[in-house]
Amino acid sequence: MVLKSPRPSGTAVRRVAPVVPPLDAEAIPPAERDEAAAALAELSDAAGRHLGNPDLFHRARFRTAVHSRHLAGTPDGPVTARIAAVAERRAEAGLLAAASTRAEIAERPGRRPCFTPDALSELHTLIVAGDPSIPGPGGLRRSTARITWADGQVFAIEVAPGRELRGHVERWYRWAVRTTAPALDAAALSAARLLTVHPFADGNGRTARLLAQCDLLAARLLPGLLLDLDGWVHAHRRPHDEALVAAAEGRWTEWGSLFARAVTETARHRTTTITRYSTLLTEAAGHLTDDPAAAAVLTHLRSSPAVSAGWLRDRVPYPPEPVLARLTAKGVLGPHPRLPGALVHPPSLAVLDEPWTPES
Repeated sequence: MVLKSPRPSGTAVRRVAPVVPPLDAEAIPPAERDEAAAALAELSDAAGRHLGNPDLFHRARFRTAVHSRHLAGTPDGPVTARIAAVAERRAEAGLLAAASTRAEIAERPGRRPCFTPDALSELHTLIVAGDPSIPGPGGLRRSTARITWADGQVFAIEVAPGRELRGHVERWYRWAVRTTAPALDAAALSAARLLTVHPFADGNGRTARLLAQCDLLAARLLPGLLLDLDGWVHAHRRPHDEALVAAAEGRWTEWGSLFARAVTETARHRTTTITRYSTLLTEAAGHLTDDPAAAAVLTHLRSSPAVSAGWLRDRVPYPPEPVLARLTAKGVLGPHPRLPGALVHPPSLAVLDEPWTPES
């Protein structure tokens, strides 16, 4: 849920209670759970066949409308640079969360990974660092929370800041590491619980959606951070918020169905884009049969969105500078629009950056 407009006078305030499911709770109808699991299996297969890095498609969504409001009067160039820098830091925070999840699986096999309250607060701080639309340093909120929808409906989060909020986050953590719910249901209910506790002043949605992907990764339903759940929610904001309110009122199936739909649709979209991405790289390499070293460099774009001489130096058995110069001269590679010194295959980068849309 996001703050849209000031509270109209006389508007009744609806209270949002935290979702507190039992350890074995289920929220997703079986047929919808099976469909989402099948879509994730297809995505995992595509990633295994076409990508060297399953987190390659983890791209933080740009929030240009919000930033424009908070950066009014700033020239376009600095605004674009700042938005890009924030997005790159969010992507790094996501990759750190995925790496932490994998490390916990290795260290504690058989135990469901979850971020402790302190780690959750630290992760949120990393996610919102430098974001001009979010004042303050991040971490647990220090004031009461109200959300106003575009139509004027006002919702008050029941959980008060301070000791009560900290207690709810600790119980969220204990439930997450002990739940016996099916993996998809556990991810859905963990996200709903976090969102209805509303631990942060802002950034609750993007944090919960990142953790949902980490849950799917931990359950081995997803090989990496591949889903564009942020893009899906951006296109379905009202149904998302209505399903979340339903969950707060005890109607968990409405939320579970919406979560399963988001997973299914974004998984299918990403399966298609991974195949397109791989095809573009294969076709580009096919035009370089007279230059095997150059063709080999393109294979590294299956693991990284960009390459540079420094990054390639330990990965290829020859000096990378002449090869990169040839690829640049032929127009196969060009400068990365946001990372100085990095080179990209522009058609592939366009696919890599392509968000989920209703037409996808």
